Amino acid sequence: MDTSHFTSQIKVIILMMAFLVSGTAQSQDATAESIAATPEYALYFTLPDEHAFPQADAIENFDCSDKIYSVITLSHFPKGKFHITFIWTDPAGTDRERTEYPFYVREDEEKLWAWLQLSRATGAGMLQWINPAAGLEEFIGPWQVTVEVDGKKVASGSFEVSC
Repeated sequence: MDTSHFTSQIKVIILMMAFLVSGTAQSQDATAESIAATPEYALYFTLPDEHAFPQADAIENFDCSDKIYSVITLSHFPKGKFHITFIWTDPAGTDRERTEYPFYVREDEEKLWAWLQLSRATGAGMLQWINPAAGLEEFIGPWQVTVEVDGKKVASGSFEVSC
């Protein structure tokens, strides 16, 4: 019996098994990388700090006179240029405001924001000393914010306005 041919076949089989095991490990590494690199979004609402930047603490209830910040943190987002849109929907379901701007992702985590300041109806300012909500009634209640990146919805959240 020719054992050299048999030994060659065993070497080929061992090499093939090593290749398959190596390929499986690389595939698992690639899967782990793709899971780790999946973009993540965190949306919250807050007030401005003393420098007019959004605070880090999330708030759910706001006063009619507050400047309301909508803040989104993008993690593991691909680097490059994008366009963000914040759509502010009032308690009646009307898209009240849109904030849009281009942005660049340069880091593993980017923080973007938009703010909303509610304004009284014309002439209602004279009544505010009697009724603090005068001219702001249509803004009282739950608000919804939808965030889109390049036209694709990535996050949404809600907050409450009361006077």
